[in-house]
Amino acid sequence: MQTLTQHPTHWRQHPWVWFLIAIPLSAVIMGFLMLALAIQSDSGLVVDDYYKQGKQINRSLARDRAASELGLAAMVSIDPLEHSVSVRIEPFPELLNRETIHLSFIHATRPGLDQAIQLERSGDSLVASLLPLGAGRWNLSLHTDSWRLTGSLYAPQQFEIELQAQKFSD
Repeated sequence: MQTLTQHPTHWRQHPWVWFLIAIPLSAVIMGFLMLALAIQSDSGLVVDDYYKQGKQINRSLARDRAASELGLAAMVSIDPLEHSVSVRIEPFPELLNRETIHLSFIHATRPGLDQAIQLERSGDSLVASLLPLGAGRWNLSLHTDSWRLTGSLYAPQQFEIELQAQKFSD
């Protein structure tokens, strides 16, 4: 009778061992990669004081209602070559002459790009300098302490937007 003698192979020579090691090793590597991405990028989407934000919503709705009662509308034109913005408000009531008017550009996903500018009167329109807008969706807020108009535009495709007061039903 003939006996076969097999030489034992080392564990490193078996492909299934490496396959079983690769699964948890890939999970550890992906975990460290996700940790590095989380530390490197700050989304800034979490608000510290939710109660205060909730109270601000009621104030904003009151300003929207005031703009609706005044019948305000505005045409915002952005000149990317001159890095300026021009705003025409219709009708231009006398109370606008006494109030400081602000225009805020709020990026939909990147709060580090947000801009808030104060508009100055130039003839029958309001003008200001503007830093170049990054690509993406921008929420606009034209406001004073007593009223607010809102809208959104997509840069760099859109350079004009009409802001209208929201309609409220009582």
